[in-house]
Amino acid sequence: MQPWVLILSLLAVCLPAGAQRAGVGAYGELNPRTRSFTEADYGAENQNWDLTQSPEGVLYVANSGGVLRFDGVSWSVHQLPARPTVRAVAWADDRLYVGGYGEFGYFRQRGGGLGDYVSLSARLPADERGEEIWNIEPLADGTVAFQSFARLYWLVGDSLRSEQPGRIMFAHGVGKQLLLPVTGEGILVQSADTAPVLLPDSDPGGRAIVGVAGPADRPLVATEDRVYVYRGEGLESWSPAADRLLAGQQINRLSVLRNGDVAVGTIVSGVYVFDAAGTLSYRVGFGNGLSNNTVLALLEDRSGNLWTGLDRGLGLIVRSEPLRFYRSGDRPVGAAYAAVEHAGTFYLGTNQGLYRYDSVAVGFVLLAGTEGQVWELRSTPYGLLCGHNNGTYLVRDGRAEKVSDRAGGWQTERLDTDGGSRWLQANYAGLSVLNLGADAGAEQRVEGLLAPLRYLSRTGAREVLALHGARGAYRISLSDDWDRITGVDTLRKPDLIRPLLARFGDTLLVQTDEGIYAYRDRRLDSLTHFRGYRPRPADYLLPGRAGSGEWFVVAPDRIAVYRGHQRLAAYPIRLRRGYPYLTALANGEYLLGLEDGFTVYRVDSTRPPRPELLLELKDHGAGAEEIRLPYLKNNPAFTFALPALDRNVRYRYRLIGLEEEWSEWSERGEREYTSLEEGNYRFVVQTDWYGLQEAVDFTVLPPWYRTVWAYLLYALLSVAVCYAFYREHHKQLQRQARKLETLRQRQLQRQRIEARNEILETENQRKSRELANTTLTLAKKNEMLLDLKEEFERAAVPDRLLHLIDRNLDHEEDWAIFEVHFNEVHEEFFKRLRAAHDDITAGDLRLAAYLRMDLSSKEIAPLLHISVRGVENKRYRLRKKMGLDSNANLNMYLQQL
Repeated sequence: MQPWVLILSLLAVCLPAGAQRAGVGAYGELNPRTRSFTEADYGAENQNWDLTQSPEGVLYVANSGGVLRFDGVSWSVHQLPARPTVRAVAWADDRLYVGGYGEFGYFRQRGGGLGDYVSLSARLPADERGEEIWNIEPLADGTVAFQSFARLYWLVGDSLRSEQPGRIMFAHGVGKQLLLPVTGEGILVQSADTAPVLLPDSDPGGRAIVGVAGPADRPLVATEDRVYVYRGEGLESWSPAADRLLAGQQINRLSVLRNGDVAVGTIVSGVYVFDAAGTLSYRVGFGNGLSNNTVLALLEDRSGNLWTGLDRGLGLIVRSEPLRFYRSGDRPVGAAYAAVEHAGTFYLGTNQGLYRYDSVAVGFVLLAGTEGQVWELRSTPYGLLCGHNNGTYLVRDGRAEKVSDRAGGWQTERLDTDGGSRWLQANYAGLSVLNLGADAGAEQRVEGLLAPLRYLSRTGAREVLALHGARGAYRISLSDDWDRITGVDTLRKPDLIRPLLARFGDTLLVQTDEGIYAYRDRRLDSLTHFRGYRPRPADYLLPGRAGSGEWFVVAPDRIAVYRGHQRLAAYPIRLRRGYPYLTALANGEYLLGLEDGFTVYRVDSTRPPRPELLLELKDHGAGAEEIRLPYLKNNPAFTFALPALDRNVRYRYRLIGLEEEWSEWSERGEREYTSLEEGNYRFVVQTDWYGLQEAVDFTVLPPWYRTVWAYLLYALLSVAVCYAFYREHHKQLQRQARKLETLRQRQLQRQRIEARNEILETENQRKSRELANTTLTLAKKNEMLLDLKEEFERAAVPDRLLHLIDRNLDHEEDWAIFEVHFNEVHEEFFKRLRAAHDDITAGDLRLAAYLRMDLSSKEIAPLLHISVRGVENKRYRLRKKMGLDSNANLNMYLQQL
């Protein structure tokens, strides 16, 4: 921190008490809810110089370590070239303009985030690049002004030019014009295409103007110690009350908010917020909401909340809620259990004692003797009744008087409706009757039940429903004079653990973390719906102001406000669990008890604008109409965020097409899926605030081998293969047909051959028989003729007969006849025999032919007209010619030949 900052911080400690107490109301100094972010949260350096917001609600911060981006879920840091300290940011026309030392330009929007950075300073001559940009003002005509403390750069379209108006401070854009403070001169009014015009008498006496805000006709002008208003003829004090408060605080930032309030950021004391008339509404600084008093930047966001860039961290002042919080600071009052306005004084009962608000001391003062746990405060005609851990007190004239020593005065019910002074009390020991009238202090225990009773409520003329302090409930009947218990029925079902009792008119609700039960007909029935609302586990229902129809749902992380069946709003505040407490105050307000102090709520039926749920499929941007993912990139990653920057938001999601059940609620804003199969999917995300839901439809394309074209190719290939099979089958059938035809022809040929062979065989057999017959006939004839010849020779027959016999024995003629018949049967025999034995003679041929017919030597002899021995000799000679040995069978050889 700079030395001057430290000195001014020390001055803040020495300010007059009145300066610190301005803006105090009837219930103390009440401020809006705040939220702080440290460098550990956003992951950069501590100083934050400027802020802006995109139309989607995403916050961008100029930080010493770069540009911060916050979408409600996560922070990210984006760097400029050479990593300078970023001093200024501004969003306009889908661009984030940024500036720092020696560098300025813009980031393009890509999807829901930031894309590439484009440097504008790189276009400048080298001697103009050393300036440090402290402010960026987009104007209504699309012009963007970048300013250092010495130069002004105009970006008009794609053209960039610079000028040197003098020693300039933070400019303020109004419409198409720029209000530019020049030290020692005043305020110049100019635009990109017009010459500057000096506002008359706009110089605050030579002092530096640190901020200009508001409309062009009546701008507010701030110096280090006061705020002026310019009315056309010169500067005048805007608010004397503001001047007194801001004296010595060193004003650093000035902003006129949309509702007319004025926010002043100081170096010494944090943020002052004034109404339009200059009256302080509240101050937020270190100790009551901000982590640091040095304010470097202010931004009113889309919801009407006020962001503060601090010397150490970031702060958010939640102005959009009708809630104002009392923070104890260095004098804690503890957890609020009861509160009431009595006799013009506001009393607060906490775990530390009974306090009253002292408007003179401007704070809560503990009543003497009431130190310890306060359970109940009730205004009575006799004084303020205080149920305490140590007993029961009656507060009158600012003093607490103990009227009962019975410990643990949890709750009281008035017994007499005609102005009587008796009260029935539930305490640590059971029931007691208190008399606050003439005999104040008289306490009588109601005998018959010894148990700590936390709540009670009358359910009949002499009957009450009482809840145990830890577990269980009782239906208690009492005597006519309320001095004894005549009957106790323990309600054993359901099992009630730390029950709470709330009355809505004639309806009694007994509530635990496990469920809510309605007491009807002397029994407890589970409650599934109440005025259109379906309670969830850990919900508590609390009534509002009588006759207003207002009631509350207290959940673990929020409180929702209803009027009848209509839900008005919900707020991220946590009431104390176990004993949630709220009470109606004057002017339509409620006090809600917190673990540290309390908050005051004014019912407001106007609903703040809802943020838009941002859902993006990475690498496809937000709002893509048709998303088709290739099969090899079937790992979709989703990011989602609800820019409700003032609260933590939880999300749940599901991927329809893969999973039907919702995920568990989580604050994570991303989900990635891997290896999705092809098909149509819908990713749906819901928020636990505002009931928002968004969805992204996408298709995972099939792999190339399962595309329509692939299936068409497969069909064509199948047809081609089938056709090829058909052709091959057809050819095979043709080949088979040809083969069968060939076989058939062969079979027919074989049949013809066999038939012809049979014919030939038959013919051959016939011819063989004829040949055999002929041969035998010749042999018999020759044998007979030889026998006749022999007989004729012995009988001396004439020679003429012998010659006749010799002529008929002419073997040449017989051979000729035999040869003809033999060749018909064995046409190749002689050719083969001659081919095998070329030296064979005609006689040898005859002998061989007869042997081929398997004739014996005796049968051959007559045919050759020789003796049997002569035949044997011929056979011998023939064997020798043929080269056969003695063991070879000549007949077999000739038959095989």
